[in-house]
Amino acid sequence: MTGTTSAPPSARTAPPLPTASAPSESTTSMVFLELQASLEVFSRELISQGAPAVLIEVRSGQQIWTSAAGVRSLEGGLPVESADPIVVGGVLRSMLAVSVLKLVEEGKAALDVPVSAYVPDLADQVAAGSEGPVGEVSLRRLLADSSGPDSSRWADTVLTRVVERLRGAALADVLRREVWGPLGLGSMALLDDAEAIPNLVHGYASTDGGTVDITETPAATNQSPPRLVSSAADVNTFQAALLAGRLLAPSGLLLMKGEVSADYGLGLDQWDDRCTNGNYYGHAGDLPGFGTITMSSADGNRQLTIAVASPPEPISGQPSALALELTNVAQVVLNSSCRFRFG
Repeated sequence: MTGTTSAPPSARTAPPLPTASAPSESTTSMVFLELQASLEVFSRELISQGAPAVLIEVRSGQQIWTSAAGVRSLEGGLPVESADPIVVGGVLRSMLAVSVLKLVEEGKAALDVPVSAYVPDLADQVAAGSEGPVGEVSLRRLLADSSGPDSSRWADTVLTRVVERLRGAALADVLRREVWGPLGLGSMALLDDAEAIPNLVHGYASTDGGTVDITETPAATNQSPPRLVSSAADVNTFQAALLAGRLLAPSGLLLMKGEVSADYGLGLDQWDDRCTNGNYYGHAGDLPGFGTITMSSADGNRQLTIAVASPPEPISGQPSALALELTNVAQVVLNSSCRFRFG
C-alpha cells in the first residue's frame, strides 16, 4: 500500500527509541557492550535525521545482540521489531551468485560464455550506460559488476533471467529450494513476487508533494531486478552459511570472494579485517528508500548487518551517501574488536 504525507509525521519528531535484546550469554565481553553502545548511538542519529526505521543484528561467537528503532510505516506508526522484514538491497547479488555458480558446478552454465547463449532475446538489448549489447556480456562480468546502482541493478536483472531460464522456474522458487529452505530463512521473500508480507518495514522518497511510500511501487522499467526482503538475523545466517561452505563447493566460494587484493569478487564485497589481517566479506545495498550493509569475518564468527529505511530523499540514479556511511560504520565497529578476544 502506498501513500503520501505532506508534512513529516510525529513519528519522526519523537521516534521510538531503539529497543535491544539481551546478549545470548550471561557473561558479555566489554567490547561487545562497547559495540552495542556505538551502534545504539548510530541508530539514534539516523532516526533523528529522518530515517523511519533502523534494524541491527551483531554476532560474535555465541553472543548475539539486536536493535530495532523507528516504525514499520509512517502511516501506521507501529514500532519496528528486530525480526521484521525489510528490503535488503545488494544481498540479492550474493544469492544470484550462489545460483549461477551452482549452475556452473552442474555444467549447465559457463562463466565466460555470453549471456545470449542462455537467453537469446538479450542478444540485441542495450542497457543504459553500456557500450554494447547486453547479450555479449559474460556471466563473470555481470557477477563482478559493482560500477554503480543503475548498472548493478541491470546486471541483477539479467542474472535473474539467466537463472530462471536455465532452471525453468521463477527466481523465488529457485532461491527457496537452494538457499532459503535449507537454511530455514523464513523471513526471506522477493517483494515483487510475494503476497502481502506481514510486518514489512516501509521505505519512502521525498517529492514536491511531500513524502511518498515507494516500498511496493512497481518497477518503472524492465531494468529493475526483484527486491529481496529479509530480517537482519536471516541475512547474517545466510552469510555465515555461505562462508562456512554450506552452499557452494570450495571453488565456487573462492570465486565469490575474489582475489585477496581486490575490492569485489563474484557477488561479494571485501574489506580489510584488521583483527586477522584478512578480509571481511558481505555486501552493501543501495535501493530507493533503503540502505543495507552486511559484513562478516572470513570464518563467520563476527558479523554485523544494518538495514535502514532511509531518510526520505528524491529518487536518483547516483549512489547514496548513506550506503557509504553504513559501510564505514560497520567496518569501524567490527575492527574495534581487535582490542579484545571475542567469545
